[in-house]
Amino acid sequence: MSPARGALPPVPDHITGNQAVAWAAIVRTIGQVRSVTEADVLKIEAAASAWSRWRAMEDQIAKLAATSPLAGELGKGSGGTLQVSAMRQSASAAFAEFRQFTADLGVDEATDLASIDLFGYPDRPGRGMKGRPRYIASIRDRNRVRLLLALGWNNQRIADALEISLPTLRREFKVELKERDKMRDRLDARRLELAMEQANGGNIAALRELGKLIEKQDIAIEGNVPRAPTAAEAKPGKKELAEAAAHAPPTDWETILEKPRQSH
Repeated sequence: MSPARGALPPVPDHITGNQAVAWAAIVRTIGQVRSVTEADVLKIEAAASAWSRWRAMEDQIAKLAATSPLAGELGKGSGGTLQVSAMRQSASAAFAEFRQFTADLGVDEATDLASIDLFGYPDRPGRGMKGRPRYIASIRDRNRVRLLLALGWNNQRIADALEISLPTLRREFKVELKERDKMRDRLDARRLELAMEQANGGNIAALRELGKLIEKQDIAIEGNVPRAPTAAEAKPGKKELAEAAAHAPPTDWETILEKPRQSH
C-alpha cells in the first residue's frame, strides 16, 4: 500500500543499524520537498544500504588510522608501488552509489547524511551557527592536526583549516598541541619508513627517494654536530707549540740538567 500523502513511511523491520539511520534521514529529506511514493521505497532502501556500507568502511579506515595516518588509505600494488587501498576504493564506490541513488530520488543536494565540502570536510549540522552541536574531534581530524603541526602551522591557521574556533582547537587537541615540536620528526620518520619499505621491494623510484631523504638527514646532522677539524686545522703552529712547551711538565732529562751538581 502506498504511503498516505504527507505521511513519512516508517523504517521497515528488516532494516537496522546505520542503514536504518540512513533510511530515516533520506525519507525525512524527501518529505521536505514532496510526498514519498511507493516507487521511492526500493531506491531509498538501496541508497540506505550503500550509505551503511560506506559508513562501515570509513569506520574501519578510521580505526587503522589510529596506528598510522596512511593505514587504510594506501596499499601496495603488484609491483610494490603505493596505490589507493582496496578499502578506500570500496568506500568511494559505496559513496558514489549512495549519491547516485539519492540523485535519482531528487534529493542529492539536500541529503545531510554524508555531505562533503570541496576540501574533504563533512558538513556538520549547524556548522558556523550559534547553538550548533558540540564539536567532537574524529581520528581523521586528529591526523590532520598532526600533519599541519608537522608542517609548522600555528594554532590559528589550523583552527581555520578545521573550521573550528581557537578555544575549540585548544580544548579538543590539547595532547597534539603539546607535542608540536615532535610532529616533524614523526613525519620524517614515517617518510623514511615508507621509502625503505618500497626500496626493499625493488622500487627504483623509492630507492632514489630514500637516498635523497638520507642525504637531507646527513645535512641536518652535520649542521647540529660540531665538525671534526681537518688535518691542516689539527696541525699546531709555532705559537701553539711554544705555549704547550711552556706549560708542559719537565721530562726526566730536563730534571737532571737543571739539578745542581753536588760537590765531592
